Amino acid sequence: MREMDLHLSLSARGYSDIVQPMITVRNLEKHYGGKSVLRDLSFSVQEGEIFGIVGRSGAGKSTLLRCFNGLTTYDGGSVQVRGREVGALSDAGLRELRRDMGMVFQDFSLMSRKNVFENVAFPLRIWDAGQSRGTIEARVMELLEIVDLADKRLERVQNLSGGQKQRIGIARALALNPKILLCDEATSALDPDTTLNILELLQDVNVRFKLTLIVVTHQREVVKRLCHRMLLLDKGAGLCLGRTEDLFLDPPEDLRRFADTEYTFIPGGLNIRVMFPRAISRQAVITDMARSLDLSFSIVGGKLERYRDHVLGFLIINVACEHVERVCSYMTDKNLPWEVLADDHDACQRPE
Repeated sequence: MREMDLHLSLSARGYSDIVQPMITVRNLEKHYGGKSVLRDLSFSVQEGEIFGIVGRSGAGKSTLLRCFNGLTTYDGGSVQVRGREVGALSDAGLRELRRDMGMVFQDFSLMSRKNVFENVAFPLRIWDAGQSRGTIEARVMELLEIVDLADKRLERVQNLSGGQKQRIGIARALALNPKILLCDEATSALDPDTTLNILELLQDVNVRFKLTLIVVTHQREVVKRLCHRMLLLDKGAGLCLGRTEDLFLDPPEDLRRFADTEYTFIPGGLNIRVMFPRAISRQAVITDMARSLDLSFSIVGGKLERYRDHVLGFLIINVACEHVERVCSYMTDKNLPWEVLADDHDACQRPE
């Protein structure tokens, strides 16, 4: 499992005073009826980070998430949250742990017969029964302002759209001022435009409250847009771990299979993927290379995508066999990230 540099990534976003991970997982094992659901997982999540847990259905994502708040026990290894071993906590300790963890669900899990205000106020009345009505009302209205639904405070939640319901779910999860927000497929039931709005809201609360977010998803666009780092799970095993943009711009084989990337190959030439990381994302790379080498290229495909606050991506060019060495030497000299793509029809001798 590949781990990229993290501290640099978070320091650039204002998280330079990292002392201890918020969550530390070591050699985690979970079994159901003799079947291994989580297998020898080890990683950490830093304070203030948005961490994605990615994989297809059945990969073990939600099981892993529930190990963090003690809703699921584990059979081996260690899960520490803020320095406390979850598996060793008493009932009172688990209650305290869960108070510090808000949770956002795929199906919203709201009380349909209650109005918006009552749904957000519910955890305050359960966990902090001694608070005055005025204190609870002030906190609820503060949260409804943040999720832009203050005008819906008396509306029955069954009358709201899916996006509005999820905003209420986020407001409710924030009610007790948690340190960690667990998001279990929080956008899976939403359309693309609504998903984008929810991701922007989650990014806002991450910065506003300095929250640590754990985002479970099978949606590639969610993790690309939102997460600082990601862990790819498959059948309970961790396949790769690292900064999101690094993994998707230069994906290991396991991530390639998950992403189902397809390329169009042109017989008689070599297909080369040229990556556009932050350092060169605004440069006219292909045009400059064509002019410098006095060559023409066929553009096979490409994609520009949003990775949090940056637009990054790649282009795939097809290069005639006789020009491959010059093109590859040029890109290496210019420190341009590139790779040769496999193709059964390729007759060129590929550079090492």
